[in-house]
Amino acid sequence: MKQSVFAFLLLAAASPVFAEKIHIPVTYDSLENGLRVIIVPDSNVAVVSCRLYYFVGGMNETPSTSGFSHMYEHMMFKGTKRLGTHDYEKEKPYLIKIDSLDQLLQTRLTSGGERDSLYKFYRSEIASLTEQQREFIKKDEIWELYQNHGGTSLNAWTSSDMTAYIVTLPRNKVELFYWIESDRMQNPVLREFHSEVDVVTEERRMRYENRPLNRYWERLNSIFYTAHPFRQPVIGWMSTIRAFSTDNLMRHINSYYTPDNAVLVLAGNIDPVKAMEDIKKYFGTIPRSKIRTDEVVVREPAPIGQTRFTVQEDIEPRADVLFHTPGYPHDDLYALDILEEVLSGRSGRLYKRLVVEEQLCTGAGASNYIRPHNGYFHIYAQLRSGSDPGAVEKIINEEVDKIINSAPTEREITRVTNQIRMSYAEGLKSLEGLSDLLARFERLGSWKDLVEYPEKIISIDKESIPATAAKYLKPELATWGFIVSKPENTPTAPSTQSNTGEKKK
Repeated sequence: MKQSVFAFLLLAAASPVFAEKIHIPVTYDSLENGLRVIIVPDSNVAVVSCRLYYFVGGMNETPSTSGFSHMYEHMMFKGTKRLGTHDYEKEKPYLIKIDSLDQLLQTRLTSGGERDSLYKFYRSEIASLTEQQREFIKKDEIWELYQNHGGTSLNAWTSSDMTAYIVTLPRNKVELFYWIESDRMQNPVLREFHSEVDVVTEERRMRYENRPLNRYWERLNSIFYTAHPFRQPVIGWMSTIRAFSTDNLMRHINSYYTPDNAVLVLAGNIDPVKAMEDIKKYFGTIPRSKIRTDEVVVREPAPIGQTRFTVQEDIEPRADVLFHTPGYPHDDLYALDILEEVLSGRSGRLYKRLVVEEQLCTGAGASNYIRPHNGYFHIYAQLRSGSDPGAVEKIINEEVDKIINSAPTEREITRVTNQIRMSYAEGLKSLEGLSDLLARFERLGSWKDLVEYPEKIISIDKESIPATAAKYLKPELATWGFIVSKPENTPTAPSTQSNTGEKKK
C-alpha cells in the first residue's frame, strides 16, 4: 500500500538527522484577485481539511476597534444574503432600521453612557426589531449544512495576526466549502449584531474579568508592548466591545475580509487541477478590497529599563519575565528556539533547578514567541505556596547568566534538537496540523519556510548561542510579572532591582 504523505512527513521529520530537505507536495497558485491557494493532495485519506485564513487580527486594530476581528468571527456564522435567512428581501428592512438606530445609539453612548435614558430606549427598540426580524432568520444554517454533509472539526479562531474558518469534509463534499466561504466573503450580513455583542461581552467577562490568571496576563502583555498593537487583547477591551457599531465593523470587514488578504489551504484527498477550477469558479469574480488598508508600520521601540508588575490574587503564585525579540524573519530566532528547549521540559535547566533541586516551584519553562513584527521570549515559573518570589527571580537570573556565559553542552544540544524534531513532526502528522503550519508560514513570509525550518535549526552553531542570549535576554531591560498571594500568606514580590523603565504598577 502506498504510504500516506503525512505519515512520510512524520517519519522524515522524526528521523535522527534531516539528511535531505523535507518534501511537501504543495500546489501553490493564486487568482487574479489576489486569493492565494495551497493544496496538498493525499489519496490515502478519505477527507479534506478545508481552511480559509484571513491575514487580519488584533494587530490590525486600534484601541477604539480592538476586538473587531474576534467579533466578526462570531458574526460570520450568522449567515449572508443567501444563508441564514428565509427571505432576505423581507428581512432587509429590519436590518436597515436597526442600523439607523445603531447610529443614534452610538451618539448617546458617547455622550451619556449606558445609563443614559435615550441609550436604553434605543437598545430596547433594537431588541424589539431584532425579535421581529427573527421570523426570517434561519438559525445555525451554516453549521447544519456542514454537519449534514459529513463535516467535522467545524470551528473558527482569531489571533493577533490571523483569523481562520475551518472544517474537514468528505472528499466529495469540498465544493460545499467553496460555495459557503465564497458567499461569506462577498455577501456578509450583520444579523443579530447587538445580541451577539452581549454574547461577546459575556465571553470577555467569563474569560478575563472572572479569571485572575487571564486578567493578569492581559495586563502584563499591555505593559510589555508600549507601542505595537500586539498590546491590545484580541477579544477587545470591555468598553470597546460595548461600543461596537455595525457601520465601523462593516468598514473593517470590507477592508480585510477580501480575497487579496486571504489564503485557502486544502489538504487531503483532492485533485489540485479540479480544485483550482472550482476555486476560480466560486472565488474568481470576488473583487479585491476597494478600501485601502494601511500596513501596520509601528514597531516596538527598544526598552529603556526594567518594568515590574505585581498583583495579589488567591490563585497559584507565579513569576513571568518577558524579553523583546525581533520579528520574523530573523536568523536569531532559530537560536532562540534552541534556547527555549534548553530551558524547558523536565530535562530543562529551569525545571531541574527550580522544581527538582530547590523545590520552590511546581513548574517552570520558556517559550520563544515568533510574530510578524516584534516577538518575545518568555520565562515562567509556577511557585509553590509559601515560596519566596525573590528567590525564584534570583535563580532565573542565574540561569540566564549561565546561558549568556557558556554554550549548551553536547548532551543538551542532542536533547534539544530531538525535541524540536518531534514537536515539528507532531505538527505535520495531521491534515489540520499541516494546514495550520502552511498557513502560518505563508502569513510570516512563505509556506516554503516550513520545509526549511529543520535545516536552519540544525545549522545553528552551539558556540553562537551565548551571544544570541546576551543580545536579547538582558535582565536590565526585562518585563517582570508576579502573581502573589495575599500578604499574610506569602512574601510579596521583590523590589531589589531598579525600575528605570515604566512606572512600577
